[in-house]
Amino acid sequence: MDHNRVDGGYKMKFSIFTDMLGTESFQESLEHAKNLGFTNIDLRGKLNGSTIDDVTLEKARVLSEMIQEQGLQVSSLSSWAVNSCTFSGPPKYDNHDEEHHKQMEEVLNRLIDLADIFGSTFIRIYSLYRQEDFNLLSDEEKDAQYRHNANIMLRHAEQAKSRNKILLVENEPPTLTNSAKELGILMKYTNHPNLKVNWDVLNGWRAGEYPTVEAYEHIKGHVYQTHLKGAYRLSNSITKENPTGTFGNFAIAGKDDYDHTPVMKAIAENDPQAILTIDTHYPSFYVQDRIGEVEVVRQTKAFFEQTVAKEGAHE
Repeated sequence: MDHNRVDGGYKMKFSIFTDMLGTESFQESLEHAKNLGFTNIDLRGKLNGSTIDDVTLEKARVLSEMIQEQGLQVSSLSSWAVNSCTFSGPPKYDNHDEEHHKQMEEVLNRLIDLADIFGSTFIRIYSLYRQEDFNLLSDEEKDAQYRHNANIMLRHAEQAKSRNKILLVENEPPTLTNSAKELGILMKYTNHPNLKVNWDVLNGWRAGEYPTVEAYEHIKGHVYQTHLKGAYRLSNSITKENPTGTFGNFAIAGKDDYDHTPVMKAIAENDPQAILTIDTHYPSFYVQDRIGEVEVVRQTKAFFEQTVAKEGAHE
């Protein structure tokens, strides 16, 4: 019996980043989330002047009480600090620096302490950094880096396992898992119950992998969270060699250039445990789409709810 099927459709759990609701006040963001019908939230920035990477445990306890008062649950802690991304310029660390990996253990321990306070099982982390000329390396050289990354992620996963947490690795362009295909390689090389995938569907397009059901096949069964947003295609970027075009900018899902339906249907059918977290990237929007953060979240949630229900209801 598929317990995720409800009234002919799939009942998937939606969540929202509190820092995408247009307010510096954590209390206001919680009220917006509840009013929009969310039961779950993700924590990252705008935690009353803190981020998940610098908030004190004492302050976290106060924030946790505020969350409980609104009857909300924390889906995951979304950290920027575990193998932090470098989007331009030299990387912040060396992939083979043992001191860095030990420092990350300390960072992760603190995040696990916070996850205990917030009552969450999941923590988002990043893979090791991707050198600029990575795509020019031989297959053997690439594989050596994939395997080293897997070994480091396994260390993180064992640490999480010791405290009953699950780490979610996200696909980010400047890391060694910039696509669903590379996340799939990581899952194959690690195969660890406490290391799963946070698939940011449209980050794949940013990294040159158009998100298709075929791309999803690489990570099927491992997706425990997704980040959902819309995207425009770069003008005049469709060519014979590149029939899907190039990623242009973030947009309102449902009013954008990406057909979300096939991938959402596949996730609903094969990874029903996945938390569907809305992460609009509103600050990057073109002016015409800046109709208010809360309104964009409302429209995005309605669009994806309709998509998942519609697609779950039939083959």
